[in-house]
Amino acid sequence: MSRHLTSILEPIITEKSTALSKQNKYTFKVTKDATKNLIRKSFLEVFPDRKVKSIKTLKIKGHSKRTKSGIKFPLDGKKVIITIDGPKIEYFPDIG
Repeated sequence: MSRHLTSILEPIITEKSTALSKQNKYTFKVTKDATKNLIRKSFLEVFPDRKVKSIKTLKIKGHSKRTKSGIKFPLDGKKVIITIDGPKIEYFPDIG
């Protein structure tokens, strides 16, 4: 398996990302070391009939949470919003 396929981890499906999918903008969780070029190559391997217009990356900071046994620190992450040309991606739900 190439490194490209491992850079996109999973789609992020929320109300905001579902609303963005109407504008051909799709949100994915990616690895922290993924660059825009690596994300573009991995997206085109998974969806070869789409053309990438733009890529926006965002760093997600994990917030500390107080628990019974102390303070827990969730891991930081990274997400990406990809704008595409071409047919819609079908696994994002449609809101009516």
